[in-house]
Amino acid sequence: MAERMIPNTIEEITPEWLTQPLTQSGVLQNNIVGKITPQIIGEETGYMGILARLHLEYEKPEEKAPATMIAKIPTQQKKNKMLSEAFMNFERENHCYSGFLDNYNLKTPTCYFSDFDAGFSEKKIDTFYHRYGTLPNGLLLLYFLYTGLRNVKLKRRYILLIEDFKSFEYIDQRIGCSFDDAKLVIQGLGKGQSSFWNSPQLDKYWLRDHADMPNIMNMLSQMGIKNLKKSFKKELSQKELDVFDWFKKNSHKLDLHSKTRPHTLLHADYRLDNLFFDRKKNEIAVLDWQTCCPGMGVMDAAYFLLHGGSQAFTADQATELIKIYHQALVDNGVEDYSYETCLDDYKYGLMLAIRYVLIIAGGTELNDPAARKLGIMWLERWKPIFEAIDLNTLLNN
Repeated sequence: MAERMIPNTIEEITPEWLTQPLTQSGVLQNNIVGKITPQIIGEETGYMGILARLHLEYEKPEEKAPATMIAKIPTQQKKNKMLSEAFMNFERENHCYSGFLDNYNLKTPTCYFSDFDAGFSEKKIDTFYHRYGTLPNGLLLLYFLYTGLRNVKLKRRYILLIEDFKSFEYIDQRIGCSFDDAKLVIQGLGKGQSSFWNSPQLDKYWLRDHADMPNIMNMLSQMGIKNLKKSFKKELSQKELDVFDWFKKNSHKLDLHSKTRPHTLLHADYRLDNLFFDRKKNEIAVLDWQTCCPGMGVMDAAYFLLHGGSQAFTADQATELIKIYHQALVDNGVEDYSYETCLDDYKYGLMLAIRYVLIIAGGTELNDPAARKLGIMWLERWKPIFEAIDLNTLLNN
């Protein structure tokens, strides 16, 4: 039997190696890969993962064999890899593509092959997240860094071979989409989330609700607030500062409240860069599941509303999109969840989404010109939604 090998770089994906997993998964029938021409997508070192489009030639014609596919391996950027390993994002995504997303009621990439080195036991993962939720800040930061660095030193390998969406339309997040496209995005989200609404399938040891680790969510978001205040001192409005200050008192209460609400599978990075538009079917397709977790579904909707439009969404437009999201849930079988309840949940889903953005800001070098430009764009796009937040109605604050 040939020794099991998981490529650590795109260059290690050879025709000889690729033939074996594609045969194993049934993609190839009595055929071999003759030639691979890789094309790196995005940054060569990857932000959270390295993506390459593989142009394939086979020894003989095979109708169902894909002409291209996407290979995904972990990022080579040390800081980002450490963060991903600390939260076990690579393992989470591989698990998702290993059959879990087959039940998702929205187009996701066909997975041709998924493999990764053996991970931690359920007991060990429970220990990680328990400590993320209970340790005080001083010890928590040290433990978080220790966990990430230790996991990186294990040199675990991960690979995904998935469907190429090159025939679908991609809209750059920096450009943003129209309001009509936003309706399609939000409708698709409701349809997809209906698949796991209050589902026991969410009870997986490799999935964790962010609310189960409140201490680290609070610590990382406070780091983000500090970073934003330092980098965008002149750009931040008083309302934005008030919202940031709200988290100092209410982050833990927000997590407790979210645990009482209906749960589904959150994508947790539901933005245009992870969405594709199938114009023939007037549908969307979703990829990149590294950060998925159980949680309040409307958080994904709120996260998209903060920055997805080519122009900032007004408060009225946001309300209209939440109504579309709710109707998609109902149309796809979600019961006992009224629009009024959904609209109330949106207030808290929005705060969860903002906190997630703050966490991203905490790990970003905002003095970098490209990052600063992106940060300014986010501040401009979320202003109308921020201004509409009534902090006095949240958690009886």
